[in-house]
Parts: sequence; structure tokens; C-alpha cells
Amino acid sequence: MTAPRIPTTKRALNVEQQIDRLRDRGMLIADGAQAAHALLHLNYYRLRGYWFVFESGPDQFAAGTTFEAVLALYDFDRRLRVEVMDAIERFEVSLRTHWAYVLAHLAGPSAYRDASLFTDNHERLLAGVERLYAERKEPYLLRYLDRNEEPPIWALCESMMLGDLSKWLSSIRRHPHRQRIADAYDLHETPFCSFVRHINYVRNVCAHHGRLWDRPLLINQLDFPARPAGLVAQLQPDPSQNRRVYNTLVLLAYVMRRTSPDSLWSARVADLLASRPDLWARMGVPQGWQKFELWQEKGA
Repeated sequence: MTAPRIPTTKRALNVEQQIDRLRDRGMLIADGAQAAHALLHLNYYRLRGYWFVFESGPDQFAAGTTFEAVLALYDFDRRLRVEVMDAIERFEVSLRTHWAYVLAHLAGPSAYRDASLFTDNHERLLAGVERLYAERKEPYLLRYLDRNEEPPIWALCESMMLGDLSKWLSSIRRHPHRQRIADAYDLHETPFCSFVRHINYVRNVCAHHGRLWDRPLLINQLDFPARPAGLVAQLQPDPSQNRRVYNTLVLLAYVMRRTSPDSLWSARVADLLASRPDLWARMGVPQGWQKFELWQEKGA
């Protein structure tokens, strides 16, 4: 049994006390009303994750640190999450489609029931499907369930979250079958499965409005074989930096070229990065990144 936790000694501060504390620690706050509004709506503790980069020591801000600079960093991160979620949404829908399409043509509309296609994790995955059916939330599934008919895989996939898809993809028994799905993105199936797991992690960070811009992420240098040509050259190679968000942006830009070739996503992200060169080091952005092909505008 877990021992009871010791109550925190921290005390709740009202907004005026929070502002006084920030000023006592050296933060310049020209507009107290703006600061009060931000603290009331954004949470002191949440914003603390953004102002810590301005600290020169424990409980002390570097000279010249302003509350406006903290809010500007917060807004940059929010805009970054919006762009990342846009790319992940397109990839998630695309992956659903290719997963269902490939398996349906391998084993028919109920391919997800075919144990021969999957590893020993199959029963656990099917239990998740049955829970989904029992919830009876989606009209496009009810049209089958109300007739006591098995929903086809192309209907089921529309209810799957990216985390579910990642597990189903990794559980496909035969490498050639996984490769047929990865072929849609011109990636080798082994790093592709790792990529999907990583993107699901990033999606969850964004969906819960977590700090993204300088977060150490799961991904290390993915082991890409010969394909796709040129992608690895555009990733940050420094082992101390390759878990930063920049490499995730490169991989999303690459995937967006395949899912949404007319999108201006890469150009928007490039503009966003260019607006804050002071953040590049903590984001893992390499020197000369603007010259890389993936950041050249191709959309319309």
C-alpha cells in the first residue's frame, strides 16, 4: 500500500500577490491589468513553464525580463501546437485510410478479426474494439450494430485514435504487410512504426495543451535505411539535440508532402521558426535550416 503523501506547504496566492512575487523576483510588469488577466486565465503555474527560461538563478529573473516577453513565448508555443496538430490530423486520417485499405484487400472487410494477420496482442486489441462497440456512440457504427452486423474495417477505422492505430500497425505479423502501409509515405516499415508511436506522443502533448517548443521528445535519430533519399540529411544530427522538436517538424513536413501536397504548412512553420531565432538552440534547429528542401514553399 502506498504511504500517504505529505501535504504541501505551499499556500495559495491571489493574483495581486502573484504579481508582487514576480516583481520581487525582478520581472518587469508594465501593465498590471494585462498580467492579472493572463494569470487568471492561464494559471501562474502553467506560465511558470515559460518564464523559467528567463531566470538567472533560483527565484530570480535576468535583468530586463518582461511579462510581455513571457506572453510572447507562450503565444509562440500555442501557434506551434496549432500547426503541429494540423499536420497530425491529416496524417492520422491518412493512416486510418491506408491501414483499413491494405488490410481489407488482404483479408476482406472483417480483416481485423483475422488472427493470422496479427501477433499475440490481437486479443487485447479486439477487446478494445468490443468496448468501442459497446459504447454505441458513432452513428456510422450503429447502422451495422443495430442489424447485428459486423462493421467493416473501413468504418471501424474512423473511430480509432492514433494510439490505437499505432498498436494495430505494430501488431501486424508480416513485415511486407506493414510495408504496404508505409509505402504510402515512402518510408521503411520499421522506422515508420516508431514514427507513428512518436507522433502519437506529440499529439497527446498538443491535445492537452502541453509546452512543446523546448520539450525533450521520445524520438532519437530514426534508423532510416536508403529510403527516403535526402530525408536524413535534413534532420538535426547532433545527438544532444535530435530529441528536440525540430526533428519532429521535419518529419511532419515530409509526411505533409505526401498527405497534403498543396498545403502551405511547411511555409507557415518556416515563417514561425524564422520569427524567433532566439529559440532555435533550445528547439534543436540547425544552422542553415532554411536552405533545406522541405522548407521551400511548394503549396498553393
